[in-house]
Amino acid sequence: MDDFRLVSRFQQGDEGAFDQLVERHRRRVHSLAGRLTSPAEAEDLAQEIFIAAYRALPGFRGDAAFSTWLYRIAVHLCSRHLRRRRLVVEELDELWPDDRREHDPEHMALNEELQRRVRAAILQLPFKLRVVVVLRDMHGLSYDEIAQVAGCPLGTVRSRLHYATQRLETLLRPYVEAG
Repeated sequence: MDDFRLVSRFQQGDEGAFDQLVERHRRRVHSLAGRLTSPAEAEDLAQEIFIAAYRALPGFRGDAAFSTWLYRIAVHLCSRHLRRRRLVVEELDELWPDDRREHDPEHMALNEELQRRVRAAILQLPFKLRVVVVLRDMHGLSYDEIAQVAGCPLGTVRSRLHYATQRLETLLRPYVEAG
């Protein structure tokens, strides 16, 4: 059953339909929250996101895909959380294994170091730039979907991605040149 039908069933009183939506989107919401804030905060934020979605779902009109609508809630709550916290965001510690050479310790160590540096560089980006990078490169959203989630024009998404790429290149240049 697709998201639209589950939303419709929920709006007609079927609480179980929301459980199915949560199960279907849980991993992506958790991942997004962890990448925008920190892995340590992801679980609590994911719960907050789904609580907010539950409360707002009766008014969902279907102007965008449910996943886009849910991402918008997630981005908003993560942004609010970071503004409240006003601390330096911890480094992400999620591992993205490279299965091609999984038994090569040197490759694994270099890969982990590269991932650590890329994650640290992404976390140094201002939140608005970090959002577009995470949504595009880690969650595979289209520019149009990012514009809907971020609540900004398509041209703004493109310029934010451009500036984010430039900033990441500057932040990662010393590592790339040293390698």
